[in-house]
Amino acid sequence: AILSQIVEFRNGESGLHVSRVNALVKMLLERLRQVTDQYNISWVKQDLIVMASSLHDIGKIGIDDKILNKPGKLTKDEFEIIKTHTLIGARMLEDMEVYKNEPLVKMAYQICRWHHERYDGKGYPRGLKGTGIPLMGRILTIADCFDAMTARRPYKQERSIDYAAGELKKNSGTQFDPELVPVFLSLIEDGKIAG
Repeated sequence: AILSQIVEFRNGESGLHVSRVNALVKMLLERLRQVTDQYNISWVKQDLIVMASSLHDIGKIGIDDKILNKPGKLTKDEFEIIKTHTLIGARMLEDMEVYKNEPLVKMAYQICRWHHERYDGKGYPRGLKGTGIPLMGRILTIADCFDAMTARRPYKQERSIDYAAGELKKNSGTQFDPELVPVFLSLIEDGKIAG
């Protein structure tokens, strides 16, 4: 949690992003467990994914402040630099000699590395496709993007939950896992996720 707070501080965000993403991940995992057993998610694994999701952006520690906090649109080169945060975060966790085999660190490694992959294979860093993207990466992509859309950031206004839900629907099967999107949307329909 300390590392994630440092990232939040440097990234000019309110510090709420990590806790909001954690809450969204937890709700999505709980709902997934209610509606299907195909993912084989135990309570222990659920808690591990939620805790590890706090570290999804730790690689941003290695990105220049000027790029991280740029108020306008990033240039192509700046975006290429931002994209490296996935690999920087994964490398940081891999380099933790004493702890690297801990289940939490292994899970956080997966999340750091894969949370910007896209279901259609057009994401980064590897361009993994479909269920070739580890489940925790597919889950984080939805939670992270939903929060990014609905939260105010230094470089943009927040959007409504209805707008964000529409974007998830529109990009289901391209950016987002088409099996996970309806499960996430059911949380909105049930009022579990509200503005």
